[in-house]
Amino acid sequence: MENVLKLPQSTVVDKQVPKSSFFRHAPEGGKAAMERWLTAEFESIIWLYKLTGATLNIADGAAVHEIDIFYCKMRGDSYSINPFCGLDKLLPRHTLFIIEYGGHFDILMHHKQAITAKGETRWECGVTELIRGIPPENLALKLEGLTMDAVYSGLLSQVSGLIATDENDYQLKTELREKIKKTEKQIADLQKKIRTERQFNRQIEMNREVKTLKEKVNELKTKINE
Repeated sequence: MENVLKLPQSTVVDKQVPKSSFFRHAPEGGKAAMERWLTAEFESIIWLYKLTGATLNIADGAAVHEIDIFYCKMRGDSYSINPFCGLDKLLPRHTLFIIEYGGHFDILMHHKQAITAKGETRWECGVTELIRGIPPENLALKLEGLTMDAVYSGLLSQVSGLIATDENDYQLKTELREKIKKTEKQIADLQKKIRTERQFNRQIEMNREVKTLKEKVNELKTKINE
């Protein structure tokens, strides 16, 4: 397969992975559902890139040692996003997915961490970051940084749209993003109420609330862009 992300040739694997390689590692309670999802929605899965200190000629990371990029070709014109988190948890490394469906391309990535407790390591997926509808000619990612940790933060920044210097910064900015979303919803709800409110004094009061909330949104947006 062609080098769709235009990454260094040293990182290219280009190996088709059987779908059974994924669902056979799923927990017993979810194995059948994972198999149905992969069988029904996926035409093929290709392990396209392997990013490591060796393949990129940079230093290993403290938390990130390998990032695998998979190319998922779907059968239909749409696909289920939520099960990707369960799929991602099965992979004991950091990951990124290129998804092709009905002539469209998305890039999906979870903020992913390895957590060790009682001598056992498990992988947890946080927020789902998604870029939708990327034109094929614009399907590219930049690899920036001199360590694997920095490369991972750079990829996460590109997919999320958040400028994060490291994982702690990313987590802080995702919290700010969530606050912005909640505050903007409060504004929309208030504006809807204003349109149906008959008491003039109450309209004025709610408009003041809207103004205060808009100022709060602007402050949060300034922080998230710092």
